[in-house]
Parts: sequence; C-alpha cells; structure tokens
Amino acid sequence: MAADLMEGHSTDRESAVPTRVEHHRADSIPRRVLVVALAILLLVGGVVYVAVRSIHTLGNSSDTLVQVGLPLQKQLLQIKNTQHQAEFFRRLAQVLPQAGYEKTFVQLVTSEERDLQTLQRATRDHPALTVAIQQLQSSLAAYAQTTGDSVAEAASKAAVEEKFEAVHLAMTTLLIRQGAAAAAARTRAVQLLYALVFITALLSILIPWRVASALTRPLKAFRRAVEDIGAGKLTNVASEGPQELRDLARSIESMQTRLQEEERLRHEFLSQVSHELITPLASARSGSELLLSERIGPLLPRQREVLEIIVRQVKELYAAIQEMLDMHALQARSLDFSPQDIAVADVLLDLQKRMQPLTDKKNQILDCVGSEELGVYADPQRLRQILTNLVSNAHKYSPAGGRIQVRATAQQGGILFSVSDNGPGIPDALLERVFERFYQVPVSNRLPRGTGLGLAITRELVGAQGGWIRMHNRPGGGLCAEIWLPAARNTGTV
Repeated sequence: MAADLMEGHSTDRESAVPTRVEHHRADSIPRRVLVVALAILLLVGGVVYVAVRSIHTLGNSSDTLVQVGLPLQKQLLQIKNTQHQAEFFRRLAQVLPQAGYEKTFVQLVTSEERDLQTLQRATRDHPALTVAIQQLQSSLAAYAQTTGDSVAEAASKAAVEEKFEAVHLAMTTLLIRQGAAAAAARTRAVQLLYALVFITALLSILIPWRVASALTRPLKAFRRAVEDIGAGKLTNVASEGPQELRDLARSIESMQTRLQEEERLRHEFLSQVSHELITPLASARSGSELLLSERIGPLLPRQREVLEIIVRQVKELYAAIQEMLDMHALQARSLDFSPQDIAVADVLLDLQKRMQPLTDKKNQILDCVGSEELGVYADPQRLRQILTNLVSNAHKYSPAGGRIQVRATAQQGGILFSVSDNGPGIPDALLERVFERFYQVPVSNRLPRGTGLGLAITRELVGAQGGWIRMHNRPGGGLCAEIWLPAARNTGTV
C-alpha cells in the first residue's frame, strides 16, 4: 500500500511540474527601466537643449554689445567729430579759397567715407544699421561735391545731419534690442536651470518611490503568500506587474499546487494507516479489558499489573491515532459540526464528572465554575473535546495536590472559558508554538509525551466554530488557556 502511494506521489509530482513560461521582453523590468530612462533622458535633454540655446543667445547678444555695439558707437563718434572738422575747414575755405582748406575738407570727408565702409563691413549682420550707414555715405559723397552753391551746401549738410541721426537711431535700436535679448535669454536660462534642478530633484524622489511601490506591493503579497503556504493555508497570488513578478507568481502557484498534492497524499497515507491500525487496536483493547474484568477467569496480581499496562498503552495509542484522524478531518474540512445552544453549567458539570477520576489520581482539585444563566453556541461533542484536552494538559503538567480551575464568564458577546493550573508554565517565546502540529514543549522526561496534536486540534476546533484560543502565563505561576466562543443565540431556551 505504501509503495503504491509513493508511486502515485511520484507520478503526481511529475505531472505537477509547471511548463516553461516564455518571457516577453516588452514587459520585463529591464525593458521598463530602459523606457523610463530614455523618457527621462529626452526630458532632461530637451530642457538642457533649450537652456543651452538661451545661453548661446545670451552669449551672442553680449558679443554683439561688446564686439559691435560699443566699437561702432565709438567709431560713429569719431566720424561725427571728423564731420565737424570737415565743416570747420569748409567754412575756412569759403573765407580763404586759396589757402587749401577745401582740399583738407575733401580729405576729411574721404576719411569719413573710409571709416563708414569699415563700419559697414562690421554691421553686415544688422541690415537696418547697414542701410543707414550706406545712406550716410551717399549723403557725405553728395556733400563733398557741392562747391560754390551755398543753397546746395546747406541742403547737403542738412541731409548729412539727418543721416547721422538715422545711423545713431539705428545704433541705439540695435543696442536696445540686443540688451533686451540678452536680458530675456539670461532670464530664460536661469528659469530653465531652476526647472532642471527642480525636475532632477522631483525625479530623484519620484523614481525611487515609484520603483519601491511597484516592487514592494507584489513582494509583500508574495511574502504573505509564502507565509500562508508555510502555515498550510491556501492562498492566491495576483499575477500582475512586470514579467519577472508574473513568473514568480506562477512559480509560487505551482509550488503551492505541488505542496497541496503532497499534503493530500500524506493525509491519505496517514488516514489509511490509521484506519488499518484502529481495527487491531480495538480488538486488543477489548480483549485486554475482557481479561482484566476476570470474566473468563481470575488473574494473578502480576498478570493484572501487566494487563493494566497493556490497556493503558493501547488507550494512549488509540487516542493518538484518533487525534491524527481528527487533524486529517479538520484539514480536509470534512469534520462535521452541529452547533447549538448549550447551557454552560451543564457543560461544566459534565466536565467535572468525567475528569474528576483523572485528577483524583494525583490528588488534584478540579474546580469548575460558571453561571447558570450562561449559554454558548457550539457543537456539544467538540466543546467537550476542547475542554477535555485543556484539562488533560493541566492535569499532566500540574504537580500532585495542585489546583485546576475552569471558569466561564460572559465577554464581548460570547463566553470566555479559562482553564488555569499551577504548573511550571511555558516560556513566553514558545506560547504560540504550542499550537503547531507535532510540536512539544521541552519538559522533564518524567512526564508522559503526547503526539503534539492536542493543542493544534483544539485551535482548529475552536476556530471552526467562530472562536479563538490563546495562552498566557499567570503572574503567580502556572498557565492559563482562554477560549472564546459565541454566546447562545436564544438564551431563553438554554
């Protein structure tokens, strides 16, 4: 039978192995990180590009002011001064025609034209100023050619003055425009740099937060799922997010499927073995008890002693097998419950009668107290099993002559049963572990050892009826187990 189970177990394990999952690069974490990095790079690069353009604009405007505006302003003042000198010599030439002043006038005007040509080459990138200089050159040329005609000279001189004003206005407009462009570029560059700093700071906070939230949420779900699986509970893992997390979710689900199958096979094996042992144990128990009753003949003292040992050991083995069957039924959700309203006083009276002979063997005092009006909604057989397990543990670990107290009080819409003793207690670090299957608290070798299933079964029975159980050490020594179950639904019938 065991070989068949193991063979079936192996086959199921092979069939439960998950098929290889194909990865989709488009949904992988590195792919997503690459896409986000490229988007950030484009964003930051765009801001930097605009900022650099603004800085270049600022530099060009500054260069225009320094390399063009100021030198041109200086040259224009020199040309203006030369023009004043030329006019001075023309007036002298009109007074002293033979003194050569006219020639000096022409030389100065020619010098002005050369300077204007140089100025024109320097302003070729500024059409308005270039046109104004060209017009000034034409006016100077016409002014230089007017000789002997005072009316024409006056008109040419007025035209030159007008063109000088036009050049000066164009120069002033250029300087104002370049200054405004430089100021605007400076402001825009500063704003963009501030924006770049802000975006960088925002991304430095947003990206780690987004990555952390995107990863920690599923990882927390995976951790809870693994903890539930470790505790023997069924769980669902959401297969969302990047491909790596979905693969991990599928791996956890596959592992859970294999563990469930292994657990099913193990329980099936234990159930079959337990059922196979129950029948011969029942026969051995009934035969031993029949011999012990002396119905088929008297026993010698030594024979009776041996038979009592056999009966006690058979009962313990029978109880251990029954515990394993109960645990299997609880985990398979196949244990029947028939909850009903029960009078707490009747439950405690029955517990007193059944457990009194056991506690009398160690001269222990069993004190069961509960109000007559209290009622609990529970399965009578399972409640009896729960309280019996707790009183048996208290009896086992309490010293001879000790006191075991069972109390029932109303609390939070239910009934709180407490079973306390004056035994050695349990270390605080182990109080939760006592409810684990097959776990046994390290105790003296003189005490009898159980299967480690009693408290695990008790917790399952309590939880299945909508209650809870907890344990704590008493301040004065000893252990106290507390059980809460729903109160009776119709107190008038209890």
